Amino acid sequence: MAAANQLKPIRESLGLSQEGVARRTRSLSSRTIKNAEEGNRVTYDTATQILEAINNILSEAGRPTITLDELGLTLY
Repeated sequence: MAAANQLKPIRESLGLSQEGVARRTRSLSSRTIKNAEEGNRVTYDTATQILEAINNILSEAGRPTITLDELGLTLY
């Protein structure tokens, strides 16, 4: 069983909006970020785009990066 969805707490700890995360991805909207935070199922591609964006931002903030399992999104 995956960890609880950590996207929102991580995003908020970085002081980012859903739009801020969406802008850091290749093609996702803030609506997609919101859906992922709410526990709606996302594709693997969507999950990896979110993970890449979050990890880039964590790295810039000098914080350790996370894995897809740690992010805890619900995948199709």
